[in-house]
Amino acid sequence: MNLGKSQHKAVRVTSMNQFVEIVTRYRDDWIEESSSYFEPWFRGQMNEGRVLEPTIFRNLQLLDDEDDLRDQFRRRAPQHMTETPPQDYWSWYFLMQHYGAPTRLLDWTDSALVALFFALNGDDWLPKDEYDAAVWMLDPWWLNRTVIDEDSISQPNSRAAQVYLSETFVSIDSERRTVIQPEFPISIDPPHIARRIAVQRSHFTIFGYKSTGLMELWQRNDARILKIIIAKESAPRLRADLTTLGVTDTSIYPDLRGLAYEVTRYYIGDWPPEPYPD
Repeated sequence: MNLGKSQHKAVRVTSMNQFVEIVTRYRDDWIEESSSYFEPWFRGQMNEGRVLEPTIFRNLQLLDDEDDLRDQFRRRAPQHMTETPPQDYWSWYFLMQHYGAPTRLLDWTDSALVALFFALNGDDWLPKDEYDAAVWMLDPWWLNRTVIDEDSISQPNSRAAQVYLSETFVSIDSERRTVIQPEFPISIDPPHIARRIAVQRSHFTIFGYKSTGLMELWQRNDARILKIIIAKESAPRLRADLTTLGVTDTSIYPDLRGLAYEVTRYYIGDWPPEPYPD
């Protein structure tokens, strides 16, 4: 597959070899001559038709009540925790996202294979593969250069990050609704406050008030956002290849949940898997 330097916004693959070739080709195309280090981010989604949108935008009332939601989570979480509680409000926000509370964050990873695992494996032990999946690829430096004119990944204590999130009940209006000032998302790095965040090599984009922010940026001619569509008929073979490459439930979820899913998938899976379709 000889793509060369291109402006593709979406590419479909049917094998692990094609997936790796696409990822490494676009990584190389995106590296600028002056760069000494580069690390694209990836996000896996089981349905390629889903847009890049944080969960909180699916209910706009939650967006208005975001500060109350954060306050409730932070107040009640310590009794359920086995790890050291976060020490600042950004870390609490990352923890909310990681455990499924609605936020303006989207999860990313710097591992293409980890993202592919998420694209192909859901909570079902044996996914039905009804839809093509997708792995999104992002240049997080391009994103921040475009949105905030900074050639770096934002840190939670940076000035750029502060306008996206503040202490609870600081940025609210007269009716106690959360006020969000930025329009487009930026890339931001979390502290490794939980083991899952560390092993999944997690990163985040945080959105402003516009739910379509990343999808609009994807349409730009200079966009460094690529959608890699994973053919559903190739999913069983790709899952088997991931297992051979050491990307399994226990490497993604290093706990009893991961072990339970891993052994169950093995015993109800189709071994050996069928070859890749022609």
